[in-house]
Amino acid sequence: MKKILFIFLAIFILIFGCQATTQTTNKTNQPNQQVSDAIKYFDFGKEYLKNKIYDSAIKNFQKSIEESLDFIEAYNGLGKSFEGKMDYTRAESLYSYMITKFPSNPEGFVNMGNLYSKLKKYNEAEKYYFDALKVDSTSSKAYYGLAQLYENLPPSKKEFNKLSCYEKACNFDPENLSAAYGYAKALIKVEEYQKAVDLLKKISDNHPTYVEPLSNLAEAYLETKQYNKAIETYNKVNQLDSTIINTYLGLARSYQGLKDYTNAEKYYNKMISLMPYSTVPYLYLGQMYMEIKEYDKAINYLEKALAKSPNDPNALLLMAQAYFLKVDPIKAKKSDENYQEALKILEKSASYFNRIIELKGKYVKEAQTGLENIEKRKKEIDPTRW
Repeated sequence: MKKILFIFLAIFILIFGCQATTQTTNKTNQPNQQVSDAIKYFDFGKEYLKNKIYDSAIKNFQKSIEESLDFIEAYNGLGKSFEGKMDYTRAESLYSYMITKFPSNPEGFVNMGNLYSKLKKYNEAEKYYFDALKVDSTSSKAYYGLAQLYENLPPSKKEFNKLSCYEKACNFDPENLSAAYGYAKALIKVEEYQKAVDLLKKISDNHPTYVEPLSNLAEAYLETKQYNKAIETYNKVNQLDSTIINTYLGLARSYQGLKDYTNAEKYYNKMISLMPYSTVPYLYLGQMYMEIKEYDKAINYLEKALAKSPNDPNALLLMAQAYFLKVDPIKAKKSDENYQEALKILEKSASYFNRIIELKGKYVKEAQTGLENIEKRKKEIDPTRW
């Protein structure tokens, strides 16, 4: 009993901090005034939390709780503020207190699950999410937490798998946009594209000025090869916010899907102007020109990528493949000069495959297969020499 009393005393101090020991004895605040002050301090705390000014957020959430001891959203804000400061011990203590104080409310259990999930204590996190569902089987937040948890784990054989958790989170709270986005992306991963499109279309129709659902819808159209719809949707995203670089990537890939390579290159180049230190647009341009067998152009863009990042395994692999594909076996057989030129190109390809192997990182197996294919190609272009 003494231990329990000590824990509650510690929690009380944690929430309210060191308050002044003297108080005005003739305080005349009415209950409605106290609630009003609680909301006022809560709004201040929310603003500070939003701007990551965690100490000020904590002070205001504590004042809000002092004015209204059952204001559960203020407890949530206080916990998130502790987490923002990476003070996970105080956050854990607060959530434990919430579970004790509000045993019939899932919020404390969900908060604890989220915290443990963040700390990669997945078994503990899963337990608290299930505890939340025992309290409220319709808790969208608990289902969303489980879905996010299963994103980080191997496929679960349990009843509450990732897709069903996302689905239930959306069903129990249609305004839980994070759950909707997660569900749509999960559907795309398992190639249930039309479900993802229908879900995102519904959200976008309900929130026409929200950028994120539109952006996700455009991506879903792109993944389902509905390129014209993707372009139309990406352009809507661009009208709402022209600073989102992935929009230009989506437009470029959509035009590439339509085989409109001029417009595709235009938007890839737009990406280059917006992110000059990145290799990403150069890699996509390299892939595009390999796709249409313009290998010299592909090599030119990939050289630019390697100039920025000499050990980029993606650029090295694409460069090796571009040089390999550049060799035309029929042309190489026509003359000794062509044959010698083909050998030089294949050696160039081999040098990039060997570079990948030396780095001992990604694509080592692909590089070894590439070297084997080079030897086969050498025999193919003039078998009498081998």
